[in-house]
Amino acid sequence: MPFIAVRTAQKLMAPQKQALKEGLGQLIALIPGKSEEKLMIGLQDAQDLYFRGEEKDSAAFVEVRLKDKADWDDKAKLTEGIFNLLEKKAGIPKDCAYINIMEFDCWGSRGVLK
Repeated sequence: MPFIAVRTAQKLMAPQKQALKEGLGQLIALIPGKSEEKLMIGLQDAQDLYFRGEEKDSAAFVEVRLKDKADWDDKAKLTEGIFNLLEKKAGIPKDCAYINIMEFDCWGSRGVLK
């Protein structure tokens, strides 16, 4: 079960949230074995985000958590896709966003550790 957390400085309108949710659901499939069916997404908008010493009106920090390691090229495609999605659907410039990807060898779901 992948998890993607998105924090944005600006308040997102409902259509923007829906577009981000749908886009992330499609993009996660760039990682083999991952799909929207198992994806959990957390959207936190209107966050106080400071970047380069200044409070930003338009910025984002995205965390992608994956069970098990993924191929570098697949993660690169996912990263590029997320940057493009943020820019196109939420108006967040690529130079005002960070993305990190964390990979875990164990994960709990459906009541058990996997």
